[in-house]
Amino acid sequence: MVKDHNKVQLRAKGIIGKRVLILGEAGSGKTALAARVLEELMMLFGPAEITVIDMAPHRKGQVGGRLSEITNSVIEIDYLRPKRVFTPRLTGTSREQVLKYAKLNRRTIEPLFNMFIRKPTRILILNDVTLYLHAGPLETVLKCMRLAETFLATAYYGSRFAEDRGSGLSAREKQLVKELSSYMDQVIEIDHATACRYLHAVGSN
Repeated sequence: MVKDHNKVQLRAKGIIGKRVLILGEAGSGKTALAARVLEELMMLFGPAEITVIDMAPHRKGQVGGRLSEITNSVIEIDYLRPKRVFTPRLTGTSREQVLKYAKLNRRTIEPLFNMFIRKPTRILILNDVTLYLHAGPLETVLKCMRLAETFLATAYYGSRFAEDRGSGLSAREKQLVKELSSYMDQVIEIDHATACRYLHAVGSN
């Protein structure tokens, strides 16, 4: 795992043909970094060669945030996202509710993975993959990953949402993110200080 809290070097040209995972706490700028890389990829490839599956909820404060809220580039590509996404640990008030919202997320996100499996593209970007992994199998993500030549994903990895009402969601999340990391060519963990620069960089494009 690459941990660089001063400057993260991640450019589209450097990830072509690779599998890359961006990790970070909520509000650290994972989506902003992915947005910048997406914009760079679109200068190198045609939009028909890029698919984004955006599982993130709409931004509220420092929580969530879809690529479409940062870059207009998603208009030109195959941009797949569920109509509604829940934040299980923030919305659920009991163990049962947390698990219920996680399962609802899987139900709405899984068809998007199946769409990609039926019609894969050379490049696949997954935003906030942890929202699926709360209840969905890692193998579905890996299957999509293997169909793409270039794979980029963002995932929550932190302690801010550790409280899961006894559902076991946080432990499952951390374990599956670690397993997903083992399939990557590069894993980058960013912090808020780094994110501020990337938010500025994306906005200035």
